[in-house]
Amino acid sequence: MEEFQRFTSLYTFPSVRVFAAAGVILLLARGLYLPASFLIAILLILGSCRLWADYGLRRLVTSREAHPVRLFPGDEASLSVFIRNGKWLPVAIEVMQPFPDGLEVTSRGGIDEVSDGQPVTFLGKSGEDLSTFRIRGISRGCYKVPPGKISSRDILGLFNRERTFGGATEILVYPALLDFEDPDLAQHYLMGDIRSDRPFMPDPTRVSSLRDYTPDTPAGRIHWKASARHGKLLAKVLEHTADLRLCITLDGDSFDTPGPSMEEALSLAATLAVWADRKRIPFGLVSNVSRCGMSGPVSIPVGSGPTQVRLALEALARAELPVALPFGEFLRKESRLLPWGTTVISIRGEIPAEALSEVTPS
Repeated sequence: MEEFQRFTSLYTFPSVRVFAAAGVILLLARGLYLPASFLIAILLILGSCRLWADYGLRRLVTSREAHPVRLFPGDEASLSVFIRNGKWLPVAIEVMQPFPDGLEVTSRGGIDEVSDGQPVTFLGKSGEDLSTFRIRGISRGCYKVPPGKISSRDILGLFNRERTFGGATEILVYPALLDFEDPDLAQHYLMGDIRSDRPFMPDPTRVSSLRDYTPDTPAGRIHWKASARHGKLLAKVLEHTADLRLCITLDGDSFDTPGPSMEEALSLAATLAVWADRKRIPFGLVSNVSRCGMSGPVSIPVGSGPTQVRLALEALARAELPVALPFGEFLRKESRLLPWGTTVISIRGEIPAEALSEVTPS
């Protein structure tokens, strides 16, 4: 941890102490023992205070932990700072923890408050303290909580020593979820649990009945056991089924700058992802926006599972401009990996009129 020195009083300047020592010598030389004794006492006090401040940060164990580190707007998290004094010398310390814009400190427990608002903790021999910051996510984003700073002072407050503790802690605030009614989306995936009126490509695993075999019926549909039992060839009558597979796409090219339009689009994408997860609908997420703290655009394959919605929400929380690459080029690459029959939901911002005039049918 990096250690700093900060002057808090005129007496902390070395030149002042040098002049005081010179004054002691002159007073002793002239036989003025009482003033000399007074200056000697001052020098001893200053030296003791300086040693106290210097030694205050030694054998001081600090650790920091945040939980949870994934929030929705309005949710709260705790950031705990643990301090243990591993020496005999008592110490008065101040713990300072800055937070980035977008995270609001709602309360702080485990410390005493002095009159000027500076938090002070007094630790005796092997003393321990746990300071807890309650922070609330205000707006979507990826936030880096910087290292904290701890300072030690002497009993008179003349000398001050500081050092940092803890590394950068990442806290993600997901997009806000919207009020959402179940959409009526057509099922196009070729196999599932829902009956479909599609006249082609039946589900080979769903047999509804049997019928007499005809020459135009594929041999693979012959029900051999039933044919042997009835003494004639019988064919399976297959049901047509469908299921829903979603791919949520977000066009970053439609946003010139970050703003309400982009935040609403991200919230809509997050709402669709959460809805699909609750309905146990396999879904994916594709967007050409950049990701804070990570490289490349957003590409989450269509799938399901306990981590699918978390991956989508984290990607949307990290979303930022500029885009990683053109949306059309990226979507063409990703479309080759989509399962046949996937329903694609495209989310865009406002499209300028001049952009629409440049679109030509193909």
